Amino acid sequence: MKKKLAVISIIAALGVGGLFYFGFVQGADASLGKVRLKEKPKTVKKTKPDTKAATNESTKEITEEPEKKPAEKEPEIYSQQILLENLNTGQILEEKNADKRVPIASLTKIMSAFVLLDKAPNIEDTVVLSQKTIDDLTLEGASRSGFVANDPIKVKDLAYAIILPSGADAAILTANYLSGSEAAFVAEMNNYAQYLGLHNTHFENSTGLDSANQYSTARDLNKLVKVAMQNPVFADVFTRFEYQTSPTKLEKDGYHLEHTLLNEKNDLSLNNGQLLGGKTGYTEDAGQCLASIAEINGERYLLITTGADGDPNGTQHNVTDAKKIYESIGVK
Repeated sequence: MKKKLAVISIIAALGVGGLFYFGFVQGADASLGKVRLKEKPKTVKKTKPDTKAATNESTKEITEEPEKKPAEKEPEIYSQQILLENLNTGQILEEKNADKRVPIASLTKIMSAFVLLDKAPNIEDTVVLSQKTIDDLTLEGASRSGFVANDPIKVKDLAYAIILPSGADAAILTANYLSGSEAAFVAEMNNYAQYLGLHNTHFENSTGLDSANQYSTARDLNKLVKVAMQNPVFADVFTRFEYQTSPTKLEKDGYHLEHTLLNEKNDLSLNNGQLLGGKTGYTEDAGQCLASIAEINGERYLLITTGADGDPNGTQHNVTDAKKIYESIGVK
């Protein structure tokens, strides 16, 4: 009998304790709910915890990396033929279709000016431009230097007029002065090309106007500029942006010549050096062309580009290409 009473007492004690524990837990949950909830609590259905979502969320928090910036797009180059050389070391840094024969527009005038300065018996001689030459070139749409008909011009000044404003009138004057006709002068230009080893170059005129059998390559033009730059007068011509000719009969202060590069649309600055000079060219067949020299970190570079899309009235892609290529030097 005593054993039964003892068992009943234990069961009763456990029952009271269980009710006390249940009431404590309920009270604790209720008190926490008051702290956490701002609104009237909604009825929540009992569901199994979404361990997958929780795992994904925690993984996201741990493994998610900072957003990466998109890689910078490579600058677009419009020129179809390119050759870049370090003149101090002779190293070719970049080339593209450098041996392809293409029209070269007014880069032709590099040879015209070089032959003039190499062959002229006296660069202090004077020559006179005819009105017919001016009229013919105007009809052809050729660029002119601005010389007035029948105004005596010094031969030395012709070289600056050929390169800076890309004067076709100065090129024709040169041809008539040295050879008596443009045809004879062009034959001399081709003789020079062969002598200099420019085997992928052929001229049919001295101005660079489109012609079926007039062509060169970026590599040949590179060779030509390097040889021409050995002539001190040519070197001065090629690295000028402005020039005042000798006084003439009609222009007491001389003619002021400006480089075609000095276009208001052109930014000639380089973030790593300086553009020293060059020669531009454009025709419909040749596209935009440029032979230029720049100094970067104390070293000189020669860049030939031809065949860029566009026209002189729009973006000068020959100039923007040169800037991009020069500014990429030394950038890894």
